[in-house]
Amino acid sequence: MTMDRKVRWGILGCASIAGKALIPAIIGSRNGVLHSIASRDADRASEWAAKFGFTRSHRDYLSLVEDPEVDAVYNPLPNDLHAEWSIRAARAGKHVLCEKPMAMNAAEVRDMIAAAEGSGVLLMEAFMYRFHPQIDQALELVRSGAVGEVRSVKSSFTFQFALGGENYRWFPGMGGGALYDVGCYTISAARLVFADEPLTVFARARLDPGTGVDMTTAVLLEFPGGRFAMCDCSFESHFQSRLLAVGTEGTLYLDRAFSAKDFEARVQIIRGERSEALAVPQADMFALMVEHFGDGVLAGTPLRYPASDAEKNMLAIDAAIDSIRTGHPVKVRPGEPA
Repeated sequence: MTMDRKVRWGILGCASIAGKALIPAIIGSRNGVLHSIASRDADRASEWAAKFGFTRSHRDYLSLVEDPEVDAVYNPLPNDLHAEWSIRAARAGKHVLCEKPMAMNAAEVRDMIAAAEGSGVLLMEAFMYRFHPQIDQALELVRSGAVGEVRSVKSSFTFQFALGGENYRWFPGMGGGALYDVGCYTISAARLVFADEPLTVFARARLDPGTGVDMTTAVLLEFPGGRFAMCDCSFESHFQSRLLAVGTEGTLYLDRAFSAKDFEARVQIIRGERSEALAVPQADMFALMVEHFGDGVLAGTPLRYPASDAEKNMLAIDAAIDSIRTGHPVKVRPGEPA
């Protein structure tokens, strides 16, 4: 591939996130074009192809991953299908951008990484929030010591999601629940701020008695050096999308850490009685993510967040799930089964 051409994208399924964010991001990107859309509902695939301008529609996922004209596949399928179809795509020689969480557990992520490495293709978790300029600015401030040594992180991603229907979020076997859906962001952000991996995880959750999925979950992560992160997520609380990094000399605060698209973001620094809000240019973090991945496909640019990062995040999630089950703290060993 050369830089005078663009990445030809294939989309697995007609997920709402694809229609609202990823497809528009690809259309507006400098290095990507829509090529194929697949759905188990052939009529729906045809409708989306006409609506968004795909070159081709497929009546099943396998046809898309085997389409010789597709360079990269975006996988926004239910969580329990992430590993299977990302592996199939990788083995077919397609680069894969897979929705979060990367899989159902760290073992599946390792299988995905092995498939990608075996075929010489890229694999990345679609944590779009990391590509917003506010995250770059926040991390630069943290690394420069703007708030001193960060001792604790508080991250929250909560919203009210009406129980019922056939949405996969209500089925444990499909990777449902708040921890998988939005808790994965809060854990990722804590790891990003500390630039380190947690040693132990303790989690508690309120499970829905009818479905068994976690409706609200709180996770305490212990990091090396006596640093801690409190992460909470919920399907039944008022909207929050916040990140707080508390240091020895001040506090850094993001009000829309995970949902800044279409909003003017601000990085707030609080030192004693003084508070300063630093404006951040409005940006489409989905488009920035798509273009970054496209640069990797076309020019071999190293990924800022390789698939190994997804494995480490999943290890922490595995530990949280185990802690909820046992009621005890669980040790986390990156690179090894939780």
